[in-house]
This record gives sequence, structure tokens and C-alpha cells, in this order.
Amino acid sequence: MRAEIDRAIAGGEMEVLARFLVGGRTSSVRYAARRLAERAAEAGMLSQTAVELAEHAEPVLRQLAALLGHDAYPDAPDQTIALLRGLADDEEPPVRDAASESTGRLLDAQFPGVAPRVEPWRDDSSPNVRHALLAAVVRAARYGQVDRAEPLLRLIGPLLSDRDPLVRRALGPTAVAALLQQYPALTFEHLILWSTSNDEQVLWNVAMAFTSPAASEMAKKALIVLRKLSLDERRYVWRAVAAAMWKLGRRRPDIVRPELARWLEDDERVEVARAALRYL
Repeated sequence: MRAEIDRAIAGGEMEVLARFLVGGRTSSVRYAARRLAERAAEAGMLSQTAVELAEHAEPVLRQLAALLGHDAYPDAPDQTIALLRGLADDEEPPVRDAASESTGRLLDAQFPGVAPRVEPWRDDSSPNVRHALLAAVVRAARYGQVDRAEPLLRLIGPLLSDRDPLVRRALGPTAVAALLQQYPALTFEHLILWSTSNDEQVLWNVAMAFTSPAASEMAKKALIVLRKLSLDERRYVWRAVAAAMWKLGRRRPDIVRPELARWLEDDERVEVARAALRYL
């Protein structure tokens, strides 16, 4: 397969290359992206090649365009970010995933330059693009560079009120949870601040951040926030608190079970406690 891929790339036969890749392994697509990047770089046509592939009708070639984004960025930063934004909203999931991956790699590798360029994605009309930003944040946080903590938290903060299902699943339980893992003290401070909101979506995200494994390392502190949120009368909020309590309870039953026992005796929290205990 790799020999066929090499021949198609050497001959500039993109349609032939697509036939080899459609329905094939992800590893073959990644290999093709690497070889295509090498050849395009030698010819000084990286960004041009990415743009041409991004406009192709064949989804696997648009996927290659997205994967080329990481390599094309140094030659044409703004053009590449615009290209990745478009591909992040592609109708095909593999293309969107590749665009998210390349954006994450760029945010991780060149944080100071890329962060302000992708910040407008927070306000994009497409939930796919907003989701791609969150996926990039998770990747950029994975090594826990301290200087990124505050900028990453500021980057995702305005999205806490976003009610789109795709975005909210990638936010509190995923992106905020990832930041809680890497930057526990600072992220907890932000969670305290965010918990003062009256927006039920913001509060949902705060509660769902404590469903993550990282929360078990700060279970007692997590309860400070969850006690407060458990008094919210809106089902959407207190159900998120219940989810956090049962997941936290599975990891730290010594701390959570006594708390839930007290909630069972509290008229204002009894419903939350029952919902949590149903899964413990």
C-alpha cells in the first residue's frame, strides 16, 4: 500500500491516491499526509497544496488537507488557521477530527502565536468549530505547562454558557476536567468563581467537571462547591450535582458516602442524594 501511495504522490495523481485511501486504515492516511507534506515542502507548495486539497470533493483528500495544516502553518499562519476553521466544520466527521487534531497540535507546539488566532472560534456560529477549539485546548494542556494555565482557562471561560450538546459534552466533563487534572489549584479557583453564576449551563459545567478522575484528588474541596450547587432547584443543575457525587463517590466513598447520608436528612438536598445513591 505504501508503495502505491508514494507513486500516486510522486505523480501528482490525487484522485488515484484517494482511491487507495478510501476505506483504508487511518495509518495509511497519516502516512500519505506525511509523504505529501515532505514532497510539498520540497517544492515550496505546502500551503498551496493544503488549500487545493481542502477544496476537493473527495472527503479523504480534505482529511489530508487538514492533516497538512500543522506543517503549512509556519508559511501561512492566518491562511492555515482559516483553512482549519473551514475543515473543522466539514460535513464529514473524519475531516472534522483531522482539523481538530491539527489545530490541537499547533496550539500545543506554537501556543503564543496560535492561541489568539483561534480565540475567535469561541464565537463561531458552528458548534463544530467551537467543539474543535475545546479539543485543541485539551491537547495543549496535556503536558501541564504552567504558563498556559491561565490563558487556557480564559480561552474556554466564555463557552461555559454554550448550550449546544456537542459543545457542553466537550466542556465541563472533558476540557475543564483536563485542566483540573493538569492545573488543579488554579482551575479550582475558576470553578469557585464560575459557581457564582446564575446561568444553569455554567453551573452544569462546574458540577460536571467534578465527574472526572482528577476530582478524586480534591474530594473534600469539591464538596464545598457541590454542596452549594445541590441547593439549586433547577433539575438540570442538581442532576449534574448528583452525577458528580456518584462518580466521586465511587472513587472516594470514605468522603462522599457520609456526605450523602447527611443530605438524606436534609429536605433541600434529599432528592439529589437519592439520585446519587442509586448508582453507588
